[in-house]
Amino acid sequence: MTMKLTSRTGSETTVMIVRETAKAILVKGNASEAWFPKRAIDADGRIADWFQFDLVHSFLFHAPYRPAA
Repeated sequence: MTMKLTSRTGSETTVMIVRETAKAILVKGNASEAWFPKRAIDADGRIADWFQFDLVHSFLFHAPYRPAA
């Protein structure tokens, strides 16, 4: 299953949902995967302003998930 994420600056990316726990979600792009707290992503896929990106989160926007052709 895929979802679209939008950063606080308006950048969009597509990620694949790998795993979910009660409090977090693991998503994957083509170059990295990263955990996000569920409360940091709203129902429309917008990432909260308070969430601090690590390098792996940034890679999701540089290499979004694309299924193999």
